Amino acid sequence: MKNIIFRAALCAALLIATALAPASFALDFSAEFVEKEGETTRKGKIYMTAEKSRFELNGSGEIEVTRADKKVMWLVFPKKKVYVEEEFFGALPGDATNGDPKDTGDLSREDLGYEIVDTFRLRKYLVTVKYNNGETQDQYYEWRRNGFPIPVKMQSLNGEYSYEYKKIKFAPQDPNLFAEPKGYRKIGIEELDELETVKQNKTKKK
Repeated sequence: MKNIIFRAALCAALLIATALAPASFALDFSAEFVEKEGETTRKGKIYMTAEKSRFELNGSGEIEVTRADKKVMWLVFPKKKVYVEEEFFGALPGDATNGDPKDTGDLSREDLGYEIVDTFRLRKYLVTVKYNNGETQDQYYEWRRNGFPIPVKMQSLNGEYSYEYKKIKFAPQDPNLFAEPKGYRKIGIEELDELETVKQNKTKKK
């Protein structure tokens, strides 16, 4: 479940970035993604619009659909014909909690010049996000492409984690990609955990 939640958080950030981008940057696109964490590499496909996204992780049997317009996220498991609905926890522009703006941090970027990534000349930045009036902060690198409102690549300072888009294609996306699953049974996280436990037990007995 850790990877699901992380990618959902990343997706939320990307949706917000797209929504905050100038109108001239409003776009639909699909791309392949490569996620590296230590020695582990995960690959898949993403489909995205200004308020919707769909992640398909190769070999996982899982699909993640985020709908910022409906403030929900669906974790879909085609093999089990079930899905989990969770509240979309990313803040949309203008959203507030209890009347107060959400603390999304004070973000700044240091320009580190250009680098070639996946045959494209991208501008590299050191990003610093400070929270709680500077009491805590996060830092990471990002690479940006002209005419594209979100980072093409993100990487932790130590290089242990990175996330990159490849083969980006700009085109209108099929609305059915982001629709709530039909013919699937809706379950809760608890039942999903039980199904995973049963699956692991069966695997051990083989």
